[in-house]
Amino acid sequence: MKIAVYTIALNEEKFASRWAQSCADADYRIVADTGSLDSTVPALRAEGVTVHSIGIRPWRFDHARNANLALVPIDAEVCISLDMDEILMPGWRAALEQAWTPGTTRLRYTYVWNWDAEGRPKVQFFGDKIHHRHGYFWKHPAHEVILPQRGTTERVVWAEDVRIHHHADDGKSRGQYLDLLALATAEDPDDDRSAHYFGRELMFHKKYEEAIVELRRHLSLPRATWKAERAASLRFIGRCHKEMGRFDEARGALLQACAEAPDAREPWFEFAKFCMETRDWAGGVWAAHRMLALTTMPRDHTRDVAAWGVGPYDVGSVCAYYNGQRELAREWLRRALEYEPDNARLAKNGEWIFAEG
Repeated sequence: MKIAVYTIALNEEKFASRWAQSCADADYRIVADTGSLDSTVPALRAEGVTVHSIGIRPWRFDHARNANLALVPIDAEVCISLDMDEILMPGWRAALEQAWTPGTTRLRYTYVWNWDAEGRPKVQFFGDKIHHRHGYFWKHPAHEVILPQRGTTERVVWAEDVRIHHHADDGKSRGQYLDLLALATAEDPDDDRSAHYFGRELMFHKKYEEAIVELRRHLSLPRATWKAERAASLRFIGRCHKEMGRFDEARGALLQACAEAPDAREPWFEFAKFCMETRDWAGGVWAAHRMLALTTMPRDHTRDVAAWGVGPYDVGSVCAYYNGQRELAREWLRRALEYEPDNARLAKNGEWIFAEG
């Protein structure tokens, strides 16, 4: 089995060597450079990476990635799309080869998207960008996705021991995403995924009214059936209303999110935080109880690790204390400190929550 790791690059000199070394066990490492002005290209070539120069005008991510994929040798069986700010963790090849049985076309793996202040995984889910060399293509100008071509019958396997870690370059501008996502929704207005991402991006840009309109449009689409993503759109609508001071509307949207995906902790966590911020102590306790009754962690990008760790106990302890449930507050704070014993804020909370114990 031959494995190719491929990606596009633009001015990635600070990541180049780390990226190349993390995937050194691949048979091919193929980078399509889109016009770097720094030392990205020589740094990659010094590590033995094959680098091609390409030009995509006007720019869009799917066209660049399809051009990159076309440069992968045809005798490769497995392709791993690994961005320059991502790394494959040791042992990846053996785990992939064990999981990739005859007939496999795509492999899902453990993906850590970001990290908390202490360097622990925060948002973590199962990625899907390891695929067969043939029968796949990239679609959408931004937040592009790898899809099977017509006639390809997918067979997906899981390999939790294949791990990819993402360490984002926070210095890079996201400015182009808004226009590209607007283009994506114009090209395919019925695509629910693009509508969701466009609405979220509008929220990030503090275009709250426009974000609400687009997120509501997402919810109206026939293909928008994934409960977790529908709940996420409702959570974002709630955030937008809250930022504009419309707390009743925010509460309504967050409760809708909980109703949309009652078996997911994430909407309950967001509602609990909202209750704490608005001093609805009883509501916060109720939401914390609902969270703690849920034990099945999602395996997708909607997962918020805080909702599955310290979060319910942290928020719940504050709400319980002010709701007059002092023993429950102490119990939950103890659990929170078990997760984060060195958290100075939790320790400070303990000075008053434990004071009457």
